[in-house]
Amino acid sequence: MKDEMIDKLQKFGLNLYEAKAYAGLLKIGTANAYKISRESGIPRARVYDVLESLAKGGLAMMEESSEGIKLYTPVPSEVFLERVREEWESDYEEVKRGLQDLEMEDSKQDIYVFTVKGKENITAYCRRLIKEADQYVMVSMWNQMYALLLPELEECKSRGCHVLGISHDIPTPLEGMERHFDSKIHNMPENMRWFILSADGKKLLYGYSAEMDKDAFYTEDTSHIYLMEDYILHDMVVNRFIEEEGNRGRMVQIMQEMVGKVSR
Repeated sequence: MKDEMIDKLQKFGLNLYEAKAYAGLLKIGTANAYKISRESGIPRARVYDVLESLAKGGLAMMEESSEGIKLYTPVPSEVFLERVREEWESDYEEVKRGLQDLEMEDSKQDIYVFTVKGKENITAYCRRLIKEADQYVMVSMWNQMYALLLPELEECKSRGCHVLGISHDIPTPLEGMERHFDSKIHNMPENMRWFILSADGKKLLYGYSAEMDKDAFYTEDTSHIYLMEDYILHDMVVNRFIEEEGNRGRMVQIMQEMVGKVSR
């Protein structure tokens, strides 16, 4: 019996012994408490209480043999899983409505900026912003972050939502995204990558790229959003200017001079 399976069963509301007993029953079929204890590793002093709990919870059926021995039969796994799914979906919808009602309450304080930590949370926030966008998504990001969000960006375009911005180290970005010119100046010494994602000019997430597994920052503050969107638009304009023949060398020289003055 794999430990991973027992751990997952516990996520469905069973305790450790209940999960072991149910898994053991599924494996051996109808059996008495002694066989279930031996198969599952549950101490004999506990197995009777555990089996009674399973029976009350609807995961096992109990009947007595003609010799007065209690026999236990597991409820089929499909029946159990279907019940878990229905209960989860019902709870999910109820919690979803409750949380959304809380978000809509007028009494909450405005939070201008808050920190989003960790790759999974940052990626989830980005996907949510892209899915909620009605008019446009404006981005500046590197290749690994782009790969994580590409399905959502493509879906955004397919429903008529514009995608525009700057891409770094992305050979063929989506239409509407400028491919940033190569420049050593853009490579941070620590090789840290960043991203900016603005949705409809109403919601903004920016910070370290998700793959860095560091911090990002979420805000609905209009001043933050305006500054970040203006930065992206300015970067797009400069990028187009540099890409025009004859401008690249001079622009890179100017940037190097500026960086040199700042670093002194």
